[in-house]
Amino acid sequence: MWIIPLVLMTATWIHAAENRPLSLDMKTDIYSAYVWRGMVLDRHAVAQPSAIATMNMQNAGSFSAKVWMNWDLSPGSSHFKVTSADDGVNVLNFVPSYTKAFGPVDISVGNTWYTFPDTGKPKKPSNTDEFFLTMKYKNTFATPSLSVYYDYRSVRQSFQEDNPLKDLYARIALDKIIPLSKSFSVGGTVLLGCGTSHYNAIRYCSPGGSLVDYQTSVYMSYACTDTFSIGTTLVYTGLFGGDLGLDLDAVSPDEIFWGGVNLRWLL
Repeated sequence: MWIIPLVLMTATWIHAAENRPLSLDMKTDIYSAYVWRGMVLDRHAVAQPSAIATMNMQNAGSFSAKVWMNWDLSPGSSHFKVTSADDGVNVLNFVPSYTKAFGPVDISVGNTWYTFPDTGKPKKPSNTDEFFLTMKYKNTFATPSLSVYYDYRSVRQSFQEDNPLKDLYARIALDKIIPLSKSFSVGGTVLLGCGTSHYNAIRYCSPGGSLVDYQTSVYMSYACTDTFSIGTTLVYTGLFGGDLGLDLDAVSPDEIFWGGVNLRWLL
C-alpha cells in the first residue's frame, strides 16, 4: 500500500522539478457493491481507489500507467461474496496503456494485469492478463465507444494456442456529460457487453457466444477546487438471458442497483 503514495510523490516532484507534461488523476470510489461485467462479486460496501499517471507527448500520443484496487470494507464476511473475505484488498490491477488521437477518434491500446492478493482470489477466476483496444468518437452530442478485451492467459493456456477469436469480450457504450455550471456537471452512460463462446464458458459457465451484460448509470460531479471534486453515481446492472443471452440456469441473474460516492484529485 505504501508503493502508490511513494510513486505519486515521486511523479509530482519530477513534474515540478523538470516541468514535464505529466498529469496525475487520483480517485477513490466508495460503492455499495462490487460489480464486474454484470456479475456481482460482493454485495457489501467496497472502496475502489486508483491512480493514473499520464505522460502527454502531444502529437505522438500519451502513455499512462494505472493502479486500481478493490478494498473490501467488510472483511471476515463471506455472505453474498465471491471475492476473498480474508483481506481488505482482494483485487489489484496494473494497467499500462497508450492513446493516440486521429481527428475526433481516440484509440487506446493497453494491457491489464489482474492480480488477486491472498493466493488467487476470487475463487473463480484466478489471476489473469488481458489485452484491450478502445475507440472513442468525440463530439458535442455524446461519446460512443467500442472496447474489445482479449483474455490470453486464463481463458487459454498460451498466447498463440487455438483461435484467438474464441476468447474475446466486447463492450459498446454511449456517454454524455452535461455541464450545468463552471463547477457542476451531470451525466450518464449506457453500455452493452458480449462474449465469444469460449469466454462465456469460462466466465459465465454458459457456452455459446451471446450478449452478456447491460448497464445504465447516472452521475453528478462538483468541483470544489481546481484540483479536487466530489460526486455521486447510481448504477443499474444486469445479465442477459434467453436466446440472445446467457444460460441463466448456469449463472445467477444479478440485476442490481448499486452506487456510491466519488472523490477525485487532479494534479
